[in-house]
Amino acid sequence: MGRRLQDVKKKVKGIGGHCAGKLTGKVINDLTTYYGLAIRRNPDSPENMKNEIWATYYHKSSTDETLQHHLCPTGPDSWCKWRKAEALGVLESYTHEKPPLAEDVLTAIKPIYEDLTNKDLLELFSGANTQNNNESFNALIWYFAVDIATYLAVCIFNESFEAILDIIQTMGIVIGSDTDTYMGQRGAERIARSELLTSQSAKKPDCLSNRQIQKCRSFLRRMKASCTVPA
Repeated sequence: MGRRLQDVKKKVKGIGGHCAGKLTGKVINDLTTYYGLAIRRNPDSPENMKNEIWATYYHKSSTDETLQHHLCPTGPDSWCKWRKAEALGVLESYTHEKPPLAEDVLTAIKPIYEDLTNKDLLELFSGANTQNNNESFNALIWYFAVDIATYLAVCIFNESFEAILDIIQTMGIVIGSDTDTYMGQRGAERIARSELLTSQSAKKPDCLSNRQIQKCRSFLRRMKASCTVPA
């Protein structure tokens, strides 16, 4: 939701800015939060997810003259102040405190709401479907895998493979001398490969001598053989 709203703000001129009714950064953050809450509050009902998501859209377009609270939750505990005033019997004195989103903003973001309330999409978030649970579980695995891989890559790039030893020690795992030696070798080979690839001869492969080609092949064979971490 947040990315889509940011994209449409850049593409459609005039809907951004800091004036009332514009698609400001705060409005984008609020709508994104509301979208997530609507999903988490209705894990077993895609239909309820859809209604609550659209409730936030129409709520943001409501005025004293044109009420748009038909999808807002009812009762004195509702997040909708109009519905809360209705439950408490004080609608006569109620007025909308904030101006609604401008018409051009509502028009620009409506296709986003239509896309992100698609039944097939919302069913992926439903806790009642085993297959969807598995899909969500797999997505979570990939999310953390990518994050962890990124952090490890940054550590290795900046501190070489010795950084992995620090991580392992922090986890309370005892490191043997073989592992320490292995990490040192991997770090040295990484530096050697980097220097080789950035050398002038590596930049011009058509000028490599047979000896240099053999050196590259030998290096690649050593890297392949070192893929197994010593016990």
